[in-house]
Amino acid sequence: MNRLRTSLVPRPMASDRRAVHRRARRVAALILACMFGIGAKAYAVSVQEHESYAEQSHRQQLRSYTLTASRGEIVDRGRVTLAVNDRVYNVVLNPREIRARAAGEAVVESLRALIPGDDLDEDELRGELARDKAYRRLKRVAIDEEQGEALMQRGLPGVWLEPATRRVYPRGLLAAHVLGRVNGQGVGHLGVELGMEEHLRGRDTQSPAYYANGRKLLLDGYPDPEVSRGDTVELTIDSAIQAMVERELDAVVERWNPVGASVIVLEPKSGEVLAMANRPTFDPNHPIETLAQTTDLATQAAYEPGSTMKAITVAAALEEGVIRENETLFCENGRYQFTKKNVIRDTHRAEWLDITQILAQSSNICTTKIAMRLGKRSQYRWARRFHFGERPDIQLPGATLGLLAEPEKWSDIQAANVSFGQGMSASPLQVAAAFAVLANDGLYNAPTIVRRVVDNSGGTVYQHTPTRERVVRRSTARTVLRMLESVVTDRHGTGKNAAIPGYRVAGKTSTAQKADLERRAYTEDQYYASFVGAVPARAPEVVILISVDNPEGGHFGNDVAAPSFSRLGAQIMAHLAVAPDDGAPAPRARVVQAGPEGQVVPVALAELEGAEPPLPGTKKRVKPTVGVPDFTGMSMTQALDAAEQAHVSLRPEGSGVAVMQDTAPGPADRGAVVRVVFEPSA
Repeated sequence: MNRLRTSLVPRPMASDRRAVHRRARRVAALILACMFGIGAKAYAVSVQEHESYAEQSHRQQLRSYTLTASRGEIVDRGRVTLAVNDRVYNVVLNPREIRARAAGEAVVESLRALIPGDDLDEDELRGELARDKAYRRLKRVAIDEEQGEALMQRGLPGVWLEPATRRVYPRGLLAAHVLGRVNGQGVGHLGVELGMEEHLRGRDTQSPAYYANGRKLLLDGYPDPEVSRGDTVELTIDSAIQAMVERELDAVVERWNPVGASVIVLEPKSGEVLAMANRPTFDPNHPIETLAQTTDLATQAAYEPGSTMKAITVAAALEEGVIRENETLFCENGRYQFTKKNVIRDTHRAEWLDITQILAQSSNICTTKIAMRLGKRSQYRWARRFHFGERPDIQLPGATLGLLAEPEKWSDIQAANVSFGQGMSASPLQVAAAFAVLANDGLYNAPTIVRRVVDNSGGTVYQHTPTRERVVRRSTARTVLRMLESVVTDRHGTGKNAAIPGYRVAGKTSTAQKADLERRAYTEDQYYASFVGAVPARAPEVVILISVDNPEGGHFGNDVAAPSFSRLGAQIMAHLAVAPDDGAPAPRARVVQAGPEGQVVPVALAELEGAEPPLPGTKKRVKPTVGVPDFTGMSMTQALDAAEQAHVSLRPEGSGVAVMQDTAPGPADRGAVVRVVFEPSA
């Protein structure tokens, strides 16, 4: 039976065995062919095509990296630094590596310990650490070299630094509206920072960099941003005069609590702005609290210039020959029925006044009569010749052109209003520049805030040149300026509080009602109080304008603005070493007490032993001494702070820490300029 079952199992035939062997050989051959192909391809890739694939890999990893140039400096006319870049470092994280090494809390604790709380957003930091990225730069976090070294010494995984620059304004709010500020990307946002952006921003360069696992590695390391630094912009500002103006504005705010206030100090012979400031203001080193802080009232706010315009009307009438210098006009006893509906009034009632008295007593009635002789078209033409209704060509964005309607649109009462500065508007800068025509023998110089631009190699890119445009004859300008002295000296003058002991002053008060746009009428209790004047009157060095918007407790220009003119004028004359008129002793506005702090003391409060006023008829000035610090080893920020405390001016070069200074530590004249060289620490 078993033999039977065995015999029933089929035996493979020889032909079947051969077929199996053939299939096996084919499979083996196929496998060998594949292995040979793979080997051949590997050989081609690694040997024959190595250079091609290497180049392709190189192209994929190598990218162009933009190196942002260091921003150019802003300095004043004496090369005192007003805006400069300080070397800082950005903190860069690799969240993947940090998580892989379980170092998240260590990173948070280290950064919290090294970076002030206000500068580090811990929620943002933890959010960045949670991201699945290999490269994240912390926003709004920039640390100095000392902090950077401390961070690197901790050896935290996935944390490294990239060099950068931070814009620093070493004198805080000094000339804030002039300087402006940069935005978060380091681009000019306001003031000169915006107006001169093309020169200040420098020239960005491209550098090759490898990107490996999201991390950027520059082939040649991180170059110094100073290499392609922007141009240095030299302003017309005199920091000493600017500081005087800032202090006076603070006093005005404390005394009168106005909505706003502006001061401009202009050099009439060049058009250069020596100082310009506003309140409210801001510190460009810190975040802005309100937009009102950033409004440059001196150039952007238009107000009715008021009685200041009377000097322009008189100058135009003298030029046209429609009035004579010694002529008298009837002033209607203070009330003039100009039209059936319109009455013009004077604060000081008078019958007959000559031209000088008209200006001294600020007669609206007689100024209107002078304007009637000129005619509307001529009146408009002369206002335009003094550059009213025209945007000043100054390097400060947003300057207003004011408002001066075409004469065809003027009614008779509007023509009268324009003659004494109502029914039109202008910025404080426009008013100061127009008055400067009278102080500069009839020549108009367009106001400027930039004196010079210097490139990295020391070459001059731009140099300011006065425009010297003839507006009125020299004789006319001098006649009107002499008449304006009576505003301060005449017993009925409206600007007696502007007097400066030892100096002649020519100026004009203004008490202008503010317009109520909704009611289309003038308010009864809101005013602009201002004073603009030139000193010394016979050979003006400066034009000073003070404008105060809606002061509390007073509104007359003589009460609110003229005293500020007097105080500032005295200080500026002492600072510029201008000899007093007629040999009279010059007022000693401010002197400096020698000592480690270089204390500044008003003479009115303290007579200091050994201090001497300028001698009459000479240009001799006292040169008090201060102590120059040893800047060695300081960061730029520390050095700037130390220089400010010591009352010396720092001229920084390079970046990093201070390694050399050209003035030895010790006594020096107040305001001395010390050149300090900074280099990256080893």
